[in-house]
Amino acid sequence: MKKVQRRALSVILIIVVLMGGVGYFTFRFFSEGHKWVNFTANRHIYSSGGVLIDGAIYDRNDNPLLYTEDGKRKYSDNESVRCATMHIIGDKKGNVSTSLQKVYADRLVGFNIVAGMFSTNVAGNKIYITLDSDICATAYEKLKGKKGAVCVFNYKTGEVICLVSTPTYDPENPPVIADGDDNYDGVFINRAISSRFPPGSVYKTVTAAAAIDCIPDINEQTFNCNHIINVNGQKVVCSGTHHEEDFKTALRNSCNVAFGEISMQIGWEKTSEYATKLGITTSHSLSGIPTVKGKIASSGGLNELAWTGIGQNTDEVNPFAMMRFMGIVANGGICAEPYILEKMTTSTGIPLNFDKQPDTTRILSKATADQLADMMRYTVTSNYGESNFPSGMEFCAKTGTAEVDGDKKSHAWFVGFARNEKYPYAFAVVVQNGGSGYSVARPIASAVMAEIKKKVDSAEG
Repeated sequence: MKKVQRRALSVILIIVVLMGGVGYFTFRFFSEGHKWVNFTANRHIYSSGGVLIDGAIYDRNDNPLLYTEDGKRKYSDNESVRCATMHIIGDKKGNVSTSLQKVYADRLVGFNIVAGMFSTNVAGNKIYITLDSDICATAYEKLKGKKGAVCVFNYKTGEVICLVSTPTYDPENPPVIADGDDNYDGVFINRAISSRFPPGSVYKTVTAAAAIDCIPDINEQTFNCNHIINVNGQKVVCSGTHHEEDFKTALRNSCNVAFGEISMQIGWEKTSEYATKLGITTSHSLSGIPTVKGKIASSGGLNELAWTGIGQNTDEVNPFAMMRFMGIVANGGICAEPYILEKMTTSTGIPLNFDKQPDTTRILSKATADQLADMMRYTVTSNYGESNFPSGMEFCAKTGTAEVDGDKKSHAWFVGFARNEKYPYAFAVVVQNGGSGYSVARPIASAVMAEIKKKVDSAEG
């Protein structure tokens, strides 16, 4: 009798294990099936050369960026567009892991969790994205072969219209890249979303936002800059000698002395809190494509705290995250989450997803955002010069010249937005080892925004 019971229990245990296994496999099939399909050895999706077989991608103006014709994968007819959009669209070999061809491979070719690859939609699906390929081409051309990134989005709707990373190459005519060739260093990395750089003085906008919220009398305080202050025996050095200045003027002057003192008043806890709150040290999802987290120090001595608030120390930020933060300031403290995927359809135009309202969240109070915007506007009108930007856009901006170790040039930054809501666009530009933010990054941002203005004005007739 006991032997029968033991055998019965063994059978029951085996059944439970089998049912658990089937249940687990079923769960994984529905949750991970699309990833299994994306495996590059799958010849239903990829050719023997590792090239995605089908599916098409179009920009916001229905310009084809990737499609199949006569059995061959083709890109835009415009070489600058091909180079400018390579990191988002992806090359034929799938070298860019964050590209749409890699992330959306299953949906491009028409994979269905029920029908699998036995779909009647043999032409694959169509993906429409928010990028404007002409604006991307302008950004690419203005970077002039320098390593860097240009990010622009509509801070009211969340639509990303420009996301360019360099170095890049023409996916229709890929080069032979030799080991150690500095011209193609990191060429498969999308610097706009997957890299981070010391921010330098653009980070003072983050510190300023924290100061407005955390230091009750910040607008009544004055700071005395005599080029250097000593903090715990360590020097905090400014680029100039600004003498007496208030909070607004300290940002205009990009004063390290003033912002070092402000950072020490804010303290480590709030410095870390605001870096997270404003999205600098968090990873974001760009329509399912993850962005890299920034890295801001959260502890140390007072001298390290001073340098952290200035944007040096060990600070590193992602260009996309800075663009997003600029959008928050421009939009009165509300974040319209950036996205790039507009819609998907079958080859015959049947919708596969539905238009959605932008995901919005209040991050800063309107009063804080408006004051910071006023300060950035003052920085433009009284320092950078209104004539250096497209007329009528009402630029609010901040430069950054981020020092790096060794004898390399500083990283050049320029971030900001157009305050005129006829042109609701925020931007971040970084040129790796480019030098001066004002001399190098600012002209790139100005040219890209001028192209946007021309398009908006032209559309109005």
